[in-house]
Amino acid sequence: MSAHSKYTSALNYRTLISIIISLVATWLSYKYDFRFNLDLTLISVAVVFPLVFTLGSAFQRRDKSLEHLSRTKAALATIYYSFTQARDMPEKTKDEIYEVIKKIKVSLIAFLSSQSNDRTDLNKNIGNIKAMVEEHKESLGRGLSLRVYRYMRDVLMGIENTISIKFHRTPQSIRAYCELFIYVFPFYYAPTLMYNIETGGGEIISSSGEIFSTVADGAYHPFVVYGLNVIISFILISLFNVQEQIEDPFDNEGLDDVMLDMYKLDY
Repeated sequence: MSAHSKYTSALNYRTLISIIISLVATWLSYKYDFRFNLDLTLISVAVVFPLVFTLGSAFQRRDKSLEHLSRTKAALATIYYSFTQARDMPEKTKDEIYEVIKKIKVSLIAFLSSQSNDRTDLNKNIGNIKAMVEEHKESLGRGLSLRVYRYMRDVLMGIENTISIKFHRTPQSIRAYCELFIYVFPFYYAPTLMYNIETGGGEIISSSGEIFSTVADGAYHPFVVYGLNVIISFILISLFNVQEQIEDPFDNEGLDDVMLDMYKLDY
């Protein structure tokens, strides 16, 4: 992945829509001289709170998926080691169980990476472990057989939890309203910003203490309102895009997606 892609990965058609809306909202405010003083804390309720909530929830889902995948892989490795400890177990059988476990990991990763709901291949490969236990019950003995079934429970729980994370997202209604309010926000922010600049004397103070006036010949510089409105809208929609990318941590479309190829590695 190129160095600049981490800065451009959150840009998409929503970014363009948001910028266009912010420009149009500012232009309308100047054209019809809209100026009013409204409390901007309303934005924290309508936009910032749901945005932070859904973004945090999405990353928690990603972290949970890492935990479930790691436990699944560890349980599969333990099942293989249990077979290798069986007395009188032929090397050919050990190679067969190794291939069965490998197919489970490959089919799970393929299922998570796709948009299909077909679990036939995955379920078939999982069932092959039970068939191997039944076939070699005498070599495994009661103790190893129970151990394999116990770790199979961990495998199944890890797989089901991971699949649930893939198909059950953060609340869609909150995300829909959050996106809507981000688009509406410039119409609220531009007149408020114009009013604040007017009542505040139209001055910007730099970090060195130097004062820059946004007023020239009694008229306010439009670029200040245009620029700030575009920047705020850009920040909000970029955060929304990041949240949208992490909604499905297995589609390999975001920078923070789960690196599924790491779970193909064998001990």
